[in-house]
Amino acid sequence: MFSKLFKIIICLMIIFSSFESYASIVTTTGKATVSKNRLRDAYYAALNNALYGSIRWYFKENNQDIKVTSEYLKFIKSYTILEQTLVDKTITVKVRIDLDDVALQDARLLLNQYTDSAVFVYRGMDSNTLPDNQVKSAITTALSSMQFSTANEGSFLGKIKDIKDNAQVEKAFKDIGSNVLIIFDFEPVLSKDDFKDGGNECEVVTTVSIHDKKEEHKTIQIVTGSDNTNTAYCYNTAVKQAATDTITYIRENIVKLPETAAKLQKYEIKLINANNFVLTKNIMDTLLKRGLIKSSKTVSYNQKSVVFEVESYFSPEELSGKISSSQLPKQPTRMDFGKKELVLDFAAE
Repeated sequence: MFSKLFKIIICLMIIFSSFESYASIVTTTGKATVSKNRLRDAYYAALNNALYGSIRWYFKENNQDIKVTSEYLKFIKSYTILEQTLVDKTITVKVRIDLDDVALQDARLLLNQYTDSAVFVYRGMDSNTLPDNQVKSAITTALSSMQFSTANEGSFLGKIKDIKDNAQVEKAFKDIGSNVLIIFDFEPVLSKDDFKDGGNECEVVTTVSIHDKKEEHKTIQIVTGSDNTNTAYCYNTAVKQAATDTITYIRENIVKLPETAAKLQKYEIKLINANNFVLTKNIMDTLLKRGLIKSSKTVSYNQKSVVFEVESYFSPEELSGKISSSQLPKQPTRMDFGKKELVLDFAAE
């Protein structure tokens, strides 16, 4: 019977759900009407109604009025189909859903971070010395880490024929809905005799011009370098540092975050006595998946400890509290925190 109904489209979906809840486990029923014999679409519509319904139920139970979008589905850890029926062209799907209620408590914070929109151009770095994609990646990564969005970058560049023409660049910026324009002019220092640090293998002088919608601008200059003997790696390191330092300066001194905005913080998480690098990686992946940290990278590793540098909207103290109430692959037996470090100790009690 089902095989005869795989055709065309859904015109109408009827949405309602029923619940029974135990902690973060919710059983919800979603329904959808099959139209024009397209059974598969109706099945997935009913399943989605059940998934969305579990999130709506959670916020209703916590007296929060939130418009649930697809982004909220990341807070469903897993689900199991318990039952599916088709009666009078109505598909009913009963689903058992495991909600990540720890992350859901901070859903608004994790999904609605304050950002300013930025656009940028860069000039002066020979693509044979350092590929364009590496320069662009260094700048976009630095912008993201300082809560700048580059969503308008493509349409902005589409308005410019010659990025060396400042008048064109500034006109394009006026026509785009972004808060700030950043112009990077990179100038590799060609003679080691002119290096500021004699230990470097390469140095770059970066001049940065910052413009806002009030038609005010500021120019800053920075010299960065590296002692790596690989030319591309050396320049990539110098450009990354220039981008990070100048964009941090912009965020702290020119385009400041509102006092009420949650600020992205950078610090280290040190996992000791875990005795298993795979386990520590799984723990960090869990924190990333749940949005408790935004990024992480390994700083050091030995048999007794692993150190990660992380970015998070939670302080080390706040994150330790989140970890205490989370279901990690393994819970630490002790936690210590300071301003720039969170220590997770997995030694047996």
